[in-house]
This record gives sequence, C-alpha cells and structure tokens, in this order.
Amino acid sequence: MRKLNLDEKFQAQGSFLQLKKLLASVANTNRLNPIETSTLIFKYGAIADAEHCYVEIKEKIPGASIDWDLWAAPFVVSPHFVQAWVADVEYDKWQNAEDPLIYKAADRDYSALPMRSNGLPPPVEQMVVDISHNPGRWYLRSGYVEAVGAVMWLSDIFWSYVGIQHRERLSALDPIEIKQITDKVIRLCVSETAFTEASSHEVQDRLRDALFGR
Repeated sequence: MRKLNLDEKFQAQGSFLQLKKLLASVANTNRLNPIETSTLIFKYGAIADAEHCYVEIKEKIPGASIDWDLWAAPFVVSPHFVQAWVADVEYDKWQNAEDPLIYKAADRDYSALPMRSNGLPPPVEQMVVDISHNPGRWYLRSGYVEAVGAVMWLSDIFWSYVGIQHRERLSALDPIEIKQITDKVIRLCVSETAFTEASSHEVQDRLRDALFGR
C-alpha cells in the first residue's frame, strides 16, 4: 500500500484499528473479519479440510487497487503460493449465486434460470439455481480453486494439483499472453480487463477446459 501511496487507515465495523494491533491479530487467527480502508476491503481465511488459505482484496471503487501486479508481487515469491486471479465483484457474485434468497433480496428475477435440487435430505432439501454451466463459476477443491480469470497467476504447486499437461494446453488458446514472472510462477492474461457479463463465454469456457478439463 505504501508503494502505491494508498490510505493506511484501517477500520472494522466502524472502529479504527491501529496497524500494530491489526498485524498482531492477523498473526494469531485463521480467519479475519473484513477490514477496510477508504478504498479497499481485505479478508483472510484458512479452510483446513481443503488445505487452503486465501487473501481477498476488494475494491470499493473501480481502479482503487491501481496495480494488481504489485499486489501479487509479495505473494508469488512465497514457496506456498498456489494461484491468484482478478475478478469483477458483481459478475463473480451472480455467476456463483445459488440460493434464491440472494435473488429475492436484490429483487432480481431468476425465473428463467435453470434449477436443481441442493441434494440435501428433507426437510432441508430445496431447489437452488444451477450454476454448473456458468462460465464464471468457481469451486473450492483440495488445495486450489477451480476458477478462471482474465488475469491469473499460477504456480508449480497449482500444476501439481491439476496436472502439468494442462499448462501445455494453454499455448493453443488465442488470445493469451503467458509470462514467466518467477522460476515457479507464470502470469496468464487473455484480457487486462476482468471478465463481465459482456465478456465472451467461449473464451472463458476454453480457458477453463485448458486448465481443468479432463
């Protein structure tokens, strides 16, 4: 944040947090409730049964991050880094919204969307939105997340999970730009602009198939 001259005043639930206290708290927890600056929101969590921990950085206003490559830089050099990607918040939300209550709360019509059972036994069984064919869907897997982004950072650990042959399949995609940014991490880019509803579904589906298809 200092490299980008961004506001360093943090707050949570309306109360300001001292940086030293915040860092001490982060060091002693496996889940951090959202903390905010004037322009950004941060979340951190660990999901032990999926061998996964994550950092989420969300813009409160478009362009607030300034440079996602600078944000990624301190993470990609970690020996534990697996993957990162850039996503449009609204697109990501509705591509992965399954509960009809989310649509009702937003007064958003979902009557034309495909539905499926949630697979739970009665009385908690209910119909939910079927997102299985949404190009922007994501799934938490053991050790990684099955997701696609217009810009992605992928490490050797990621390939150990999905199979190194999938890296070789990327070269067949067009458009795509692949840069080796460390010995163990590549930066993949099909567009410098995050995927949205207006983006090509075909591009996202082909990228997903290259990365995760069998």
